[in-house]
Amino acid sequence: MRSLVFAMTLGLAVPSAFHAQAFDFQKLSDALFGSSEAPGGKAAGAKDIEWGDLSPPLSPQAQAAAAQLNAMIDTMSDQEIATAMALIDENGTELIQALDGETVSLEGYLVPLDFEATEAKAFVLVPYMGACIHVPPPPPNQVVFIEYEEGIPMEELEKNIWMPFRVTGDLRAAPAKTDLADVGYQMFAKKIQVSDL
Repeated sequence: MRSLVFAMTLGLAVPSAFHAQAFDFQKLSDALFGSSEAPGGKAAGAKDIEWGDLSPPLSPQAQAAAAQLNAMIDTMSDQEIATAMALIDENGTELIQALDGETVSLEGYLVPLDFEATEAKAFVLVPYMGACIHVPPPPPNQVVFIEYEEGIPMEELEKNIWMPFRVTGDLRAAPAKTDLADVGYQMFAKKIQVSDL
């Protein structure tokens, strides 16, 4: 289990069984959030980015710690894991200023900030399933605060919380704190679509 959580934390390949779905993504996406304006569900003119684009490269020491965790996490003590994770997270607050103001499209998992609301309008977008709920949050430069004026019915979001979404909007490199996690980036979403896997 530790290996799986670590692999998801670093964005490593996860067995495809975790992504198996039993219904029509496009039909659900269109019903919840409207049809796509452009191929892939992103708004026209948006730049596709990945989570690695939001963070500077790991230092050689952090790369070695990641390799050690990947190879030996099941045999490491909690203290050894914490030490290695601290090395990996040391650049977790550094932001890529060149992305500030860019219209981007990013795929991840939405976690609402208010589970009591009937319609969710504020979220954090995270790179792996369960972040901020079942496992600790990623470093700030791997968390995006999302505001979505149109909102998503909470009932539908809770039913599909394990699904990846593609969020498109104007990105700001602007650190902030939320109840769930510290964030490095913020976005006013223009479009949220169930992601095409």
